[in-house]
Amino acid sequence: MNGKRLLACAALVGSILCFSGNFMLGGVAAASMPLMSLMFIKWGTAALPMLILANFIEKPDWRVVLKSWFKILLLSALGIAGYSFMFYEALGSTTPINASLINAFNPALIIIASVFFLKEKLTTKKVAGIAIAFCGVLWVLTGGNPAVIFSQKLNPGDIWMLGVICCWTGYNIVAHKGPSLPPLTSCALQMTFFTLAMAPYMLVHGVTFPSTTAASWSMAYIAIFPSAVAYALWNYGSKYIEPGVAGQSLNLVVPFTAIMTLLSGGSVSSVDLVGGVLVLGGVYLSLQATKPKNIPAASADLA
Repeated sequence: MNGKRLLACAALVGSILCFSGNFMLGGVAAASMPLMSLMFIKWGTAALPMLILANFIEKPDWRVVLKSWFKILLLSALGIAGYSFMFYEALGSTTPINASLINAFNPALIIIASVFFLKEKLTTKKVAGIAIAFCGVLWVLTGGNPAVIFSQKLNPGDIWMLGVICCWTGYNIVAHKGPSLPPLTSCALQMTFFTLAMAPYMLVHGVTFPSTTAASWSMAYIAIFPSAVAYALWNYGSKYIEPGVAGQSLNLVVPFTAIMTLLSGGSVSSVDLVGGVLVLGGVYLSLQATKPKNIPAASADLA
C-alpha cells in the first residue's frame, strides 16, 4: 500500500470516528431544539472555516470549480440536507447502537449501487454477502422478530435510518461521477450551498439555540467533528479509495458506537449482537470479492 492510499485509509477511519460520536451526541442536541435550527447552526458554523481552509490549502480556481455547481448542489442535497435531516429524525426514536447497525449495511448498498451506476461486476460472493447483511438489518429492524414486517410495527427511527444509508450511497456514487473536485473545496461549497438555501427559512422562523448545557456541548461537537472534520476527511479518503472499499470503513461505526455506548453506561442487547454479526459478516464477505482498482490522483492533495 503506497503512502497516499494509506493516508486515504487513515482519513476514512478518522471520518468514521467523528461520525460515531454523532450517533451518541446528536440525539442530545436534537431533543433540545428544532431540527431546522440544529442543521442550520451545524453546517452554517462549519461553512466559513471550511471555505477559508480550502482556499489556503488547496488554492482552487473557484471559477473552474463552480462550473460543476450542479454536482456540488446534488452532493449537498444528498450528503448535507437529506442525510442530516433523516439522521436526526432517526435518533429521536431509535437507539445509537440500532442506528449504527443499520448504517453498517451501507457498504453493501454502495456495492449494489456501484453495479448499476459505475458498472462494477456483481459476483456470487457479493450477492451472498449482501443477502446475509440484509438479514442482519432485518433482524435489527424487527427486534429479532421478522414477523413484525407483516404487522407493520417497525420502529420509525429505524425506517429513517434506511433513508440515511440511501442518501449516503447516492452521495458516494455522485462523488465518483463527473469532473474531479478538490475534496476540501467541494466539501466547503456543499456546506455553503445548504446554508444559503436555508437562510430564507431561518430568517422567517428564527434560529433556536440549545436549551441546556449538555445540549450546547453536544451542539458544539456536532458542529465541528461530524460536519467539517468528518466530511473533509471522507472527501479526501474517497478520492483515492474506490466506493466499495471506502464503504468498508463504515463498518467501524458499529464497534466505535458500541464502545461509546458501554462507556456512557448503556448496554448492547442480544438482538443487536446477532444483527451486528450478520451485518458485519455479510458486508465482509461481499467486500472480499471487491478488488481494488487504480484510482487516478485527485486534483488536490492534502498531504
